[in-house]
Amino acid sequence: MAEELKGTFIDKGKGGAEFSEVEELIRQTLAESKEFTAKPAAESKKEEFRATALPAAPKAPEKAAPAKSAAAAPAAPAAPAASGYEATFKEYKAGDIVKGKVIKVDPSGVLVDINYKADGLILPEELSDRSFSSPEELVKIGDVISVQIENIENKEGYVVLSKKNADYERKWKFAMEAYHHKTLLEGKVLQALKGGLVVDCDGIRGFVPASQVSKSAEEALDVFVGRLIPLKVIEVNRRQGKIVLSNRLAAGEKERNENDKLLNELEVGQIRRGKVKNLKPFGAFVDLGGIEGLIHLSELSWKRVKHPSELLKSGDEIDVFVLGVDRVNKKVSLGLKELQPDPWANAADFYRPKQVVKAKILRFAKFGAFAELEHGLEGLIHISELSLHPVQQPGDAVKIGDVVDVKVLRVLPEEQRIGLSIREVLLDKERKAAPPKEAKETAPPPAEEKKVTIGDLLAEKERAKAEKEAEAAELAAEEPEEVT
Repeated sequence: MAEELKGTFIDKGKGGAEFSEVEELIRQTLAESKEFTAKPAAESKKEEFRATALPAAPKAPEKAAPAKSAAAAPAAPAAPAASGYEATFKEYKAGDIVKGKVIKVDPSGVLVDINYKADGLILPEELSDRSFSSPEELVKIGDVISVQIENIENKEGYVVLSKKNADYERKWKFAMEAYHHKTLLEGKVLQALKGGLVVDCDGIRGFVPASQVSKSAEEALDVFVGRLIPLKVIEVNRRQGKIVLSNRLAAGEKERNENDKLLNELEVGQIRRGKVKNLKPFGAFVDLGGIEGLIHLSELSWKRVKHPSELLKSGDEIDVFVLGVDRVNKKVSLGLKELQPDPWANAADFYRPKQVVKAKILRFAKFGAFAELEHGLEGLIHISELSLHPVQQPGDAVKIGDVVDVKVLRVLPEEQRIGLSIREVLLDKERKAAPPKEAKETAPPPAEEKKVTIGDLLAEKERAKAEKEAEAAELAAEEPEEVT
């Protein structure tokens, strides 16, 4: 009997090895099942969606079949609430506006990575409120865009997004900030209506009433269509969906800003291009691009000018030299003659004392007559040098426009003065015309004629000084007072 029962017992040596193999198989099966289920279902969906065309939804991962002997295995420990991988995702809720990167563009929608456990999907109708033929007209792969979360997860596992709503919210926020901060904007005129202009300002469509359009009385609103104009938001009413803007307020502010910028850029010594705007007896006003500068009469030419119209006319575009900038009073002094060769620099090379040249009588003064010489120079014929005989006024000896022979008495480039004499030329002619005998009888001894005393030098110096003072006084009396 004992021998019969012995045949029914399990051989521990052989049975133990087989049981160990079963346990090992169970452990491997549980490990594979745990590794598969640890990967988030949403991540599997993201990978499968990126590899397929929209809008086909990715298949849900199949659950691993448990091993038959799993029941004999000890229960696996409970998984933590959130793995380290899931902790890297942000927490969102419906209505949030977030930024995301476009990772796929398809005719049926756009896939966006918003750093969440599932990718976001924008359907074509949620891309924009304006018409388009393809989503690629609006976004491209790699673009970072703002989107609004409509639904955290739809039945296919995607986050439902709307770019159109995010843009709409951004526009109203932009409009409110521009209104509160009085920001200077720029917009394109889309349409001219009877009562004003419809404009697009950085995606914001608004209305500019006709009274807020900066224009001349005869100008029609239609001429503004297609133009870029400066704008300021003056009313925002989201309930009524209304944004009102002003071109008139913005134009004035833009002009002031540009003028201030130009004034700060101007420096003495610069050469600027400008347009002659107005001529006055005391000078010419030149527009430098928003700021007007004055070319004083004395700065128009190296020659003396009675009126700016002798050299310029309104509308002329000219280069001018910046002489001074008064940023406090916003005044700019300009020069024109500084861009012309200075004839006085080489005056001593052109003319020397005792040289006889031609001169044209230009104008009279109480102390003499001014005459035009070559090379852009002028000289003064003192009233005592106009004739052999004393005269009371220059018109008694010469007339304006007369061309006469004159002798150079002195050349003073540093004072911009040349002294001339008609009397000396006439004396020379008389000496040459007189008979030799008569000349011997009447002419003083040669030694006495060439003799120059200290008294003569002092007298000549005093006379030149008197001429200069008289000339300055005459010019000051003739020069008109500047009107500002």
